[in-house]
Amino acid sequence: GGWRAGAAAGLLVALHPGLVVYSATKAHPLAFDALFFALALLQSYRLVERTTIRRAVELGVIVGIGTLSRATIVIFLPIAGLWLLLVTPRSSWWQVVRSAVVAGLCASAIVAPWTIRNTLLHHQFVFLLTTDSDDFWRGNNAFATGHSYFDETRIVLDVMPTEDLLDLQRQPDELAQREWFSTHAWAFIRNNPDRFARLTVTKFFYFWWFAPQSGVLYPPMWRLLYQVYYVGALIFAFVGVRRLARDGGPPVAKAIVLGAFLLSLSALQSLYYVEGRHRWAVEPMLLALSGGGLAAMVERTGRQLRADRMVQ
Repeated sequence: GGWRAGAAAGLLVALHPGLVVYSATKAHPLAFDALFFALALLQSYRLVERTTIRRAVELGVIVGIGTLSRATIVIFLPIAGLWLLLVTPRSSWWQVVRSAVVAGLCASAIVAPWTIRNTLLHHQFVFLLTTDSDDFWRGNNAFATGHSYFDETRIVLDVMPTEDLLDLQRQPDELAQREWFSTHAWAFIRNNPDRFARLTVTKFFYFWWFAPQSGVLYPPMWRLLYQVYYVGALIFAFVGVRRLARDGGPPVAKAIVLGAFLLSLSALQSLYYVEGRHRWAVEPMLLALSGGGLAAMVERTGRQLRADRMVQ
């Protein structure tokens, strides 16, 4: 779609309701996460276009810094490496392996000081934070809804049985609480494998659509406005994918990789719990397709108008 596609995608990101609200009203790293997801995608494209050590280092730095805020970004490295293997002749696979190792080492070098600090402080290995088991439990327990909220007024933790809550409060420190959440979450999964599978599928659906609890903290009109925006973005993205499929060429491969990133990130998040902001962090990548679709629609409308004028 030429410059129109880029302008449309940029405008859609700039006016994204969730990103606007989080950037203007909350001390939250959502916009930072969205930026580094998009940067990692862009750098993956650049690395495939020209596989150099410098570009591998840049990808590793992007993923490393992004990991300190949102650990799921690490999924970019194996997917980018696999894509490189698929598009590179077997005779040049050593370059792919070298680039993958360099990117991984650079990312690890950035994350390592924080991990070392955590391990020294807690006297056991802690990769990034001690609340990962809490997040895992929220999405995998007897009262889980797939969302952080049980209903419009209570979070899942609020409906925990009294004896379990007292047991949790008796834990001596955050590491003991982490172990408590992990033990109970895995016990639920072992005892309820069917429900775990259904919950995971439900959370994946909520990631790409809306949960009943979505928007409980905001005025109803805000949710409605975002729903209109999101449905429009999905329609534009569908048009963009159709245009790519029709035209073919290298952009199709990039769109497939973009889709692989989106599906992988949403699947990984679905193992935990899902709220609207988790999708907002990856929506700018989806909006790249939406910008292409919007540009295609504008182009088609322009051609139709010109044809109508010629007939008149």
